[in-house]
Amino acid sequence: MSEKISDSFLTKRQMEVLELRSRWCTQEEIARELGTTRENVTITEKRALENIKKARRTIDAFEMLSPVEIEIEKGDDIFQVPDKILRIGDANGIDVLYNRTTIVGMLRRKARDRIRGNRILDGFKVLLLRNGKIRL
Repeated sequence: MSEKISDSFLTKRQMEVLELRSRWCTQEEIARELGTTRENVTITEKRALENIKKARRTIDAFEMLSPVEIEIEKGDDIFQVPDKILRIGDANGIDVLYNRTTIVGMLRRKARDRIRGNRILDGFKVLLLRNGKIRL
């Protein structure tokens, strides 16, 4: 097990339980190996998973701080939108994590009702997060 656990939201015991569960061990097997009860393993695992969820929500909230809002306007060509996003990212010192093709695919999936052919039918905002991710 990694020594990096000392600086995480999980206790050493929680990491042990999660590691054993990742190897498909049952709670009963884990209890025997760790010298505890199955009920204790259940509680430890539940608390570990709750801590992981809280950590993920914290990261999501942090990433949403001060996003750069990019207006995608009615009539824009969908194939010019990635260049706009990349240009604004550069101007704000943000390395966008996606290439042009991926951005077009994201737009088609998440804003499909606002696009017909290659044209934007109804304007919308794209949020460019400081970590380079895009939210629509």
